[in-house]
Amino acid sequence: MQRRWANVALVVALVLFIGSLWFRHQLLGQYIESMALAGLAGGIADWYAVTALFRHPLGLRWLPHTSIISANRDRIIEAISTLVEQELLSVSFIEANIEKLKIGTQLIRVLRAEASGIDNLVRDVGTELLDILPLEQAARFIAEFAESKSDHIVVSDYLVNILRWLIQSGNDQSLFRFLSRHVITVLDSVEFTEDMEQRLKTLLENYTKTTTQKLVLGLLESLGTVDYQDLSRTVKEQLIQWLQSEKAVEQFELALVRIMLTLRDDETLRSRIESVKQETVQLVPWQRIVDAGASQLREILNQPGFGTSVSNFRRELAQMLEDNPEHQQVLESMVKRSTVNLVRRYHPVVGRLVRDNLTQMNEREWIDKLEWYVGRDLQWIRVNGALVGGLVGLVLSVLIHALLHA
Repeated sequence: MQRRWANVALVVALVLFIGSLWFRHQLLGQYIESMALAGLAGGIADWYAVTALFRHPLGLRWLPHTSIISANRDRIIEAISTLVEQELLSVSFIEANIEKLKIGTQLIRVLRAEASGIDNLVRDVGTELLDILPLEQAARFIAEFAESKSDHIVVSDYLVNILRWLIQSGNDQSLFRFLSRHVITVLDSVEFTEDMEQRLKTLLENYTKTTTQKLVLGLLESLGTVDYQDLSRTVKEQLIQWLQSEKAVEQFELALVRIMLTLRDDETLRSRIESVKQETVQLVPWQRIVDAGASQLREILNQPGFGTSVSNFRRELAQMLEDNPEHQQVLESMVKRSTVNLVRRYHPVVGRLVRDNLTQMNEREWIDKLEWYVGRDLQWIRVNGALVGGLVGLVLSVLIHALLHA
């Protein structure tokens, strides 16, 4: 439509110029001739300029500086991608807008929504993923991943670091007290007392080798001199007393230090631990674990009350976030930090996507799209050129006539 008006303006200027030739000797004819000739020159000049942007005017390829957009396509594409990447969607601009977001407030609003589509979305997405997920390949991938990662994990070093941390932080004493409390609980049990009595009796009977020793032991038992119950209680009390002493704590710390040094320096033990690690990783039934996990997850998703459970969970989560502003702040900070890190890492993709999308267009499609978006406005330049040129020609003609007859 705009091109039609531009062409009409040129035709009108041409008709006025031809018509003015019949009465050019009259003053009005001279004014119309000057106006039409200037309008025609301005319209043709602007037609040439607008056409030269997109193609060769009249198909004349030898004309210099024509089909400018096509000739500078690569430079324009690079400029557009750079503009988008570094100006319109720069990292600083995106980060500033991310910081303005009230993620915690928006999340609470979404979680509290009664007609939220999250409930069905979770079920649908979960079900579709389970349907399309190749469980055998997933299990094989997990197994290969675990084996590859285990090669870089030296278990002995991790154990040494754990023991060093326990000793240096003083947590080894807490660990010993925790273990000693449970050991004392076992020592105080009736079952342990009875078992201790039986073991002491067996120990003394095995210790008596000769007939005389056995007669003496039997005589002492008959006289009540050897009381296994009392002996068991004494042994138990001594053990408990030792566990509660500082000496036991020192011995425990010393044992940890010896274990740590052995794990660090004994290459035979380290090799054995690494072999056990590799065997353990290989013996893990990854396929059964993946199948069982997928089956359990499918059962959960297909339960009638799953939607209600998700709904209750999101409401409880919303209430928890609302009651604990510090948790809300931590969550918001974590989301923003993660988003900013992703933006910084993948931001060059923005410019590359723009560049690739524009580059894959053929020349005709490239020109047509640009002309569609900006060509319509450029056609009005042609109209304005004819009108402004005509007015300028008329004004100049009037001024010249006035000066000549002054």
